[in-house]
Amino acid sequence: ALMLRGHEKEVLDVAMSADGSRAVSGSVDGTVRMWDVAGGTQLAKCEGHTDWVTGVAVTPNGSLAASCGRDGTVRLWTLSGREVRKLQHTGEVMGVALAPDGSRAVTAQGKLVLVWDCNSGQNLKSLSKHTGVVRGVAVSESGDKIVSCGQDLCVMVWDMQRLTHERTLEGHEGVVRRVAVIKGRIVSCGQDKTVRVWELGTGRCE
Repeated sequence: ALMLRGHEKEVLDVAMSADGSRAVSGSVDGTVRMWDVAGGTQLAKCEGHTDWVTGVAVTPNGSLAASCGRDGTVRLWTLSGREVRKLQHTGEVMGVALAPDGSRAVTAQGKLVLVWDCNSGQNLKSLSKHTGVVRGVAVSESGDKIVSCGQDLCVMVWDMQRLTHERTLEGHEGVVRRVAVIKGRIVSCGQDKTVRVWELGTGRCE
């Protein structure tokens, strides 16, 4: 087994480029690290967060990475470790996702899902529908849908272009902690000890 060592404290999240060659990790030590998976080497140690890094994301082609933290910021990075932009929030950010082309970032802060323009750093919209803290966000592989989940036991689907709510998926009996989208399916996991698979297009639980 390959082990990537460098973080000084617990690693809270990791993301990988589509071809599996690059990985990004975030830690309680406040750093974001970029890795060459094949070589098992650290490409960069990214410093800037002043508290725990709670989530990371990377575009499929590995050109852009994002990190979020308890310091109320989301930071955009190149995989060489250069900080491109800081997206300032008003409180702890629990999750971050990137559009496949790197044009937009989606973040979870409080009960909001926020959508950002990565080039300008502008907050395009704050999506408000969750009644509990949002714990996780994801973007579909085509980039046209946003999926979020949270402490209100719900998974929600949003339209990326219109920035509107599409549907709410109910069924979890505990806090929904993480969500992912792959091949037209949503996968969610929660404190009810279940992993659920939903059809992205219809919301039907498989």
